[in-house]
Amino acid sequence: MKKNNIEVPLSKAKMSFIILGCLLFVALGVFMLLNAEEMQTRKFSPIWIIGFGGVAAVFFGGICIAVIKKIFDKKPGLKIDEKGIWDNSSGVSAGLVEWVDIVGFRKISVSGTRFLLIDVHNPEKYLGNVKGALKRQAMKANLRKYGTPISISSNGLSIRFKNLEELMVRSFETYQK
Repeated sequence: MKKNNIEVPLSKAKMSFIILGCLLFVALGVFMLLNAEEMQTRKFSPIWIIGFGGVAAVFFGGICIAVIKKIFDKKPGLKIDEKGIWDNSSGVSAGLVEWVDIVGFRKISVSGTRFLLIDVHNPEKYLGNVKGALKRQAMKANLRKYGTPISISSNGLSIRFKNLEELMVRSFETYQK
Protein backbone atom coordinates (compact mmCIF):
# COMPACT_ATOMS: atom_id res chain seq x y z
CA MET A 1 0.00 0.00 0.00
CA LYS A 2 1.43 3.38 -1.01
CA LYS A 3 1.16 5.97 1.73
CA ASN A 4 0.84 9.70 1.17
CA ASN A 5 3.94 11.75 0.52
CA ILE A 6 4.28 14.84 2.70
CA GLU A 7 6.16 17.97 1.69
CA VAL A 8 7.09 20.86 3.96
CA PRO A 9 8.09 23.93 1.94
CA LEU A 10 10.94 26.24 2.79
CA SER A 11 9.74 29.49 4.39
CA LYS A 12 10.94 32.47 2.41
CA ALA A 13 9.61 34.81 5.13
CA LYS A 14 11.59 33.10 7.91
CA MET A 15 14.70 32.97 5.74
CA SER A 16 14.33 36.68 4.94
CA PHE A 17 14.44 37.46 8.68
CA ILE A 18 17.54 35.28 9.05
CA ILE A 19 19.18 37.22 6.20
CA LEU A 20 18.32 40.55 7.88
CA GLY A 21 19.78 39.34 11.18
CA CYS A 22 22.96 38.19 9.45
CA LEU A 23 23.31 41.50 7.63
CA LEU A 24 23.02 43.35 10.96
CA PHE A 25 25.84 41.27 12.43
CA VAL A 26 27.96 41.74 9.29
CA ALA A 27 27.41 45.52 9.59
CA LEU A 28 28.34 45.39 13.28
CA GLY A 29 31.48 43.42 12.46
CA VAL A 30 32.49 45.92 9.77
CA PHE A 31 31.76 48.80 12.16
CA MET A 32 34.06 47.19 14.73
CA LEU A 33 36.78 46.73 12.11
CA LEU A 34 36.59 50.38 11.07
CA ASN A 35 36.31 51.82 14.59
CA ALA A 36 38.53 49.54 16.67
CA GLU A 37 40.68 52.38 18.04
CA GLU A 38 37.67 54.36 19.29
CA MET A 39 36.04 51.26 20.80
CA GLN A 40 39.01 50.07 22.85
CA THR A 41 38.70 49.70 26.61
CA ARG A 42 41.01 48.44 29.33
CA LYS A 43 39.63 44.98 28.79
CA PHE A 44 39.54 44.96 24.98
CA SER A 45 42.43 46.21 22.89
CA PRO A 46 41.95 47.22 19.23
CA ILE A 47 43.42 43.86 18.16
CA TRP A 48 40.65 41.99 20.03
CA ILE A 49 38.01 44.28 18.57
CA ILE A 50 39.37 43.84 15.03
CA GLY A 51 39.52 40.06 15.52
CA PHE A 52 36.00 39.85 16.87
CA GLY A 53 34.65 42.17 14.17
CA GLY A 54 36.39 40.20 11.43
CA VAL A 55 35.10 36.87 12.70
CA ALA A 56 31.55 38.27 13.01
CA ALA A 57 31.63 39.71 9.48
CA VAL A 58 32.99 36.52 7.89
CA PHE A 59 30.86 34.07 9.90
CA PHE A 60 27.55 35.88 9.47
CA GLY A 61 28.42 36.81 5.88
CA GLY A 62 28.87 33.11 5.12
CA ILE A 63 25.55 32.23 6.73
CA CYS A 64 23.89 35.05 4.79
CA ILE A 65 25.23 33.71 1.48
CA ALA A 66 24.05 30.17 2.31
CA VAL A 67 20.55 31.40 3.24
CA ILE A 68 20.33 33.55 0.10
CA LYS A 69 21.15 30.45 -1.98
CA LYS A 70 18.56 28.43 -0.05
CA ILE A 71 15.84 31.07 -0.56
CA PHE A 72 16.02 30.44 -4.33
CA ASP A 73 15.90 26.64 -3.91
CA LYS A 74 12.73 25.28 -5.56
CA LYS A 75 12.79 21.91 -3.75
CA PRO A 76 10.75 21.44 -0.57
CA GLY A 77 12.57 21.82 2.74
CA LEU A 78 11.43 18.35 3.81
CA LYS A 79 9.81 15.52 1.94
CA ILE A 80 8.56 12.43 3.73
CA ASP A 81 7.74 9.27 1.79
CA GLU A 82 8.05 5.49 2.01
CA LYS A 83 11.85 5.67 1.57
CA GLY A 84 12.49 8.12 4.38
CA ILE A 85 12.96 11.78 5.18
CA TRP A 86 14.43 13.92 2.42
CA ASP A 87 16.14 16.77 4.30
CA ASN A 88 16.74 19.97 2.32
CA SER A 89 16.04 22.32 5.22
CA SER A 90 19.38 24.08 5.61
CA GLY A 91 22.95 24.48 4.41
CA VAL A 92 23.90 21.30 6.30
CA SER A 93 20.99 19.13 5.17
CA ALA A 94 21.50 15.38 5.25
CA GLY A 95 19.63 14.50 2.06
CA LEU A 96 17.73 11.20 2.24
CA VAL A 97 17.60 9.68 5.73
CA GLU A 98 16.17 6.20 5.20
CA TRP A 99 13.55 4.81 7.61
CA VAL A 100 15.55 1.60 8.07
CA ASP A 101 18.46 3.67 9.42
CA ILE A 102 16.44 5.75 11.89
CA VAL A 103 16.59 4.73 15.55
CA GLY A 104 14.58 7.66 16.93
CA PHE A 105 14.38 11.39 17.56
CA ARG A 106 15.56 13.76 20.29
CA LYS A 107 15.01 17.48 20.92
CA ILE A 108 17.75 19.92 21.86
CA SER A 109 17.98 23.68 22.16
CA VAL A 110 21.14 25.58 21.21
CA SER A 111 21.21 29.30 21.94
CA GLY A 112 17.41 29.42 21.82
CA THR A 113 17.13 27.50 18.54
CA ARG A 114 15.39 24.14 18.79
CA PHE A 115 16.65 21.20 16.77
CA LEU A 116 15.25 17.75 16.16
CA LEU A 117 18.10 15.25 16.20
CA ILE A 118 17.65 12.12 14.11
CA ASP A 119 19.50 9.19 15.64
CA VAL A 120 20.64 6.66 13.04
CA HIS A 121 22.23 3.19 13.14
CA ASN A 122 25.22 4.16 10.98
CA PRO A 123 26.14 7.87 11.28
CA GLU A 124 29.28 7.37 9.14
CA LYS A 125 27.07 6.49 6.15
CA TYR A 126 25.59 9.99 6.24
CA LEU A 127 28.96 11.67 6.68
CA GLY A 128 30.20 9.74 3.63
CA ASN A 129 27.31 11.06 1.50
CA VAL A 130 28.07 14.71 2.25
CA LYS A 131 29.46 16.98 -0.46
CA GLY A 132 31.57 19.89 0.74
CA ALA A 133 34.23 20.11 3.44
CA LEU A 134 32.45 22.74 5.56
CA LYS A 135 29.20 20.79 5.55
CA ARG A 136 31.08 17.60 6.50
CA GLN A 137 32.86 19.39 9.35
CA ALA A 138 29.57 20.78 10.69
CA MET A 139 28.00 17.32 10.60
CA LYS A 140 31.07 15.78 12.28
CA ALA A 141 30.79 18.40 15.02
CA ASN A 142 27.13 17.42 15.50
CA LEU A 143 28.15 13.76 15.71
CA ARG A 144 30.82 14.48 18.35
CA LYS A 145 28.60 16.71 20.45
CA TYR A 146 25.18 15.08 20.08
CA GLY A 147 25.84 11.52 18.89
CA THR A 148 24.30 12.04 15.44
CA PRO A 149 25.28 14.08 12.39
CA ILE A 150 21.64 14.79 11.46
CA SER A 151 19.71 17.71 12.92
CA ILE A 152 16.72 19.61 11.60
CA SER A 153 15.45 23.01 12.73
CA SER A 154 12.13 24.52 11.76
CA ASN A 155 13.80 27.94 11.34
CA GLY A 156 13.81 27.78 7.55
CA LEU A 157 10.66 25.68 7.16
CA SER A 158 6.98 26.57 6.84
CA ILE A 159 6.14 24.63 10.01
CA ARG A 160 6.35 25.21 13.76
CA PHE A 161 8.83 23.11 15.71
CA LYS A 162 6.15 21.28 17.72
CA ASN A 163 4.33 20.34 14.50
CA LEU A 164 7.63 19.26 12.90
CA GLU A 165 8.36 16.97 15.83
CA GLU A 166 4.84 15.47 15.75
CA LEU A 167 5.03 14.96 11.97
CA MET A 168 8.38 13.16 12.22
CA VAL A 169 7.30 10.86 15.06
CA ARG A 170 3.95 10.07 13.40
CA SER A 171 5.65 9.37 10.04
CA PHE A 172 8.28 7.19 11.73
CA GLU A 173 5.54 5.12 13.37
CA THR A 174 3.66 4.83 10.05
CA TYR A 175 6.61 3.87 7.84
CA GLN A 176 8.39 1.58 10.31
CA LYS A 177 5.47 -0.87 10.07
